[in-house]
Amino acid sequence: MEKHCTDAQVKGVSTGTTILAATFDGGLVIGSDSRASMGGEYVSDKMINKVIQVHDRIFCCMAGSLADAQAVTKTAKFHLSFHSIQMESPPLVMAAASVLKDLCYKNKEELQAGFITAGWDRKKGPQVYVVSLGGMLIRQPVTIGGSGSTYIYGYVDAKYKPDMSREECLQFATNALALAMGRDNVSGGVVHLVVITEAGVEHVVVPGNKLPQKTWSPSDARQDSFDNIRLVSSLCISMLEETGPEWLSEEVKTGTTIIAIEFNGGVVLGSDSRVSAGATVVNRVMNKLSPLHDKIYCALSGSAADAQTIAEIVNYQLDVHSIEIGEDPQVRSAATLVRNISYKYKEELSAHLIVAGWDRRGGGQVFATLNGLLTRQPFAIGGSGSSYVYGFVDAEYRKGMSRKECQQFVVNTLSLAMSRDGSSGGVAYIVTIDEHSTEEKVILGNDLPTFFDQ
Repeated sequence: MEKHCTDAQVKGVSTGTTILAATFDGGLVIGSDSRASMGGEYVSDKMINKVIQVHDRIFCCMAGSLADAQAVTKTAKFHLSFHSIQMESPPLVMAAASVLKDLCYKNKEELQAGFITAGWDRKKGPQVYVVSLGGMLIRQPVTIGGSGSTYIYGYVDAKYKPDMSREECLQFATNALALAMGRDNVSGGVVHLVVITEAGVEHVVVPGNKLPQKTWSPSDARQDSFDNIRLVSSLCISMLEETGPEWLSEEVKTGTTIIAIEFNGGVVLGSDSRVSAGATVVNRVMNKLSPLHDKIYCALSGSAADAQTIAEIVNYQLDVHSIEIGEDPQVRSAATLVRNISYKYKEELSAHLIVAGWDRRGGGQVFATLNGLLTRQPFAIGGSGSSYVYGFVDAEYRKGMSRKECQQFVVNTLSLAMSRDGSSGGVAYIVTIDEHSTEEKVILGNDLPTFFDQ
């Protein structure tokens, strides 16, 4: 009899996942979500504990293939138990991490698993080590991993402080994991946390309904719910077959990180300034905030040529439209024109524009367009760098922010994305629009705010 298997069954069980470890003054917290999936589609286990104890005060978190991770941790536990008997003392955290590293490196062609190893010993106190896929070993005060980690890099960089208290570190870890679970489809369930100090080990489980909620939810938006649509516009462009440097053989792309946010009475738009072709930076100071009319701007991402062409066409059409109606056009009209072009030519174009501005009917407004989809949001982010700051913007955005607070929010978001995304960089361009004026500002790279940097 012929046996048919689903894709999920063929691909095998993976942990998803989001894992985290962070040191605080006197100890550390290590934790993870609890979802295990097959092929990223079928949830095979909703309550698996990915925080594994390998010795009394040494734990590891696993990401990748669940079978590989369990086999490695089981072998590591045996080695560490044998080592502690030989030495007649508990093993060092560094020794545990080295055992995992050796196992991963010697079997790197067969294994699909990575680990965070964390613990406390009398020699060096609390320690956190990353053992990446392939067997690389790095010590860090805070680290994250798994599929959900991408969305919280910005939050972790902005919020982690090495001298946090135990309670602050627990809250930091819980918030970070909750934010990742809110954005990553294959992270979810409950949060498993372990607190390790000289005094001992404490296990904490936070049920899903007890996790902190995002300060902003897409259900707060004025229009359609947009939770499952991620404004990530690092659109793939096929490589040309010609030989030579990448900047000659690949299409020029804007990188990029773009953002727009409403405040009471106007909007703030921002972007980085790096333009790349493959791995080559072809322009370091391009202004990606393009005026469509006096009080309407758009932020560009994707193919630079496509995005500029759309902006120029819409700028022309809005000029004609304003002459015909005898007044300034509405922001929604500009966004609709962008949407129409993007939808009509969605097979040919690789561009995503955020349209924002002010008009006397609707005040400050922000619209996101992607492949012809149009939605109004209180804020929108896009570009390759946006993935790294979803957690940060979800945590930090709140309704009713002032003009100055929104400007700082935009600058902080851009700075965090530029520090993580290789395709974003340069300077930050900021445009603030309200009823009375349109203010343009450039913030140089050495004037951007800095956050935690290992």
